[in-house]
Amino acid sequence: MKKALGLVLAVSMALSLAACGGSATTSSPANSTAENTTTSSGGKTSAADGKVIKMALANPNPVGDVKDLASIKFADLAKEKSNGRIDITVYSGGQLGDSRDTIEGLKLGTNEIVIESIGTLDAYTTLANIDGVPYLYRDYDHYSKVMFGDIGKEIKETVGKEGGFKLLGGMYRGARECTSKKKFTTPEELKGLKIRVPNQQIYIDTWQTLGASPTPLALTETFTALQQNTVEAQENATIESYGFGFYDVCPYLIKTNHVYSTDVFIFDRDYFNNLPKDIQKILEESANEASEYRNEISLDKEAEFEQKFKDKGVEVVDIDTKPFAKLFDGFVDSHFPELSDWANEIAAVK
Repeated sequence: MKKALGLVLAVSMALSLAACGGSATTSSPANSTAENTTTSSGGKTSAADGKVIKMALANPNPVGDVKDLASIKFADLAKEKSNGRIDITVYSGGQLGDSRDTIEGLKLGTNEIVIESIGTLDAYTTLANIDGVPYLYRDYDHYSKVMFGDIGKEIKETVGKEGGFKLLGGMYRGARECTSKKKFTTPEELKGLKIRVPNQQIYIDTWQTLGASPTPLALTETFTALQQNTVEAQENATIESYGFGFYDVCPYLIKTNHVYSTDVFIFDRDYFNNLPKDIQKILEESANEASEYRNEISLDKEAEFEQKFKDKGVEVVDIDTKPFAKLFDGFVDSHFPELSDWANEIAAVK
């Protein structure tokens, strides 16, 4: 199974070099919406039973990376399980915009699905910030017990209700690490480092706490910013960092392992709830299966992609994360007190 998944990933990565920004499933214009839907004062209403429902899935990451593979798997499963009633077109490579644009697009009806982290919904609910709390998890086993268990389900449902979204599936993004133009092994060496971070307050606060100079920037703009020295580093999961080609502009991969975060398939809540019940069930089942597929790839490929960085001439730097983690004692209570109970509950999971 792992060999097969490795072959799929390798082929898809090769395709990404040949393609210029679109998934193999892309075939309709950027403003694609459900074919048999109507718009009223109450918003978009669902297609009648038996009709084909077309959806656009937005993915800001490159063609061939794990988000793209998971999106295609989700689309294929939904089509198969619905006997063709669900027709999802995947737009990878940021074709429909960055994460903020496409999440706003869910409310506007310019796309129906976004694959992104729970944390990208922080503008809609403060609980979404739990996805980016630094050093919240002891290791992957702790993370998986939380996010793929009852607490994770409760987090997804609460974030969805508070923000007006429906979150399906749950995909391990990989531990966030730094690719950097400057080598560092201690927090003191981070002072003043210009680092690209997602446009989320918790990431800004995290790197300010570490003494760096965080710069919020869309991930799709980060390679150019590194080339032009607008920023000197960025942090992301190793597989995603490789997919964006940061090995060409950053000579160091530094294993900070500061965040374990989760991707989900995001729908507008009203749109999802107005779909036929059987379609909702199929989408939920397909999202869960696509998530399991991606999780297996991510776990299997983390070490492989670290080696790929080495093969590109990048120095992989192991560091003692304890001095970094110690700086975050009391961080949640002082910066995000509304997350304290959640963080304590997560910490109690053995």
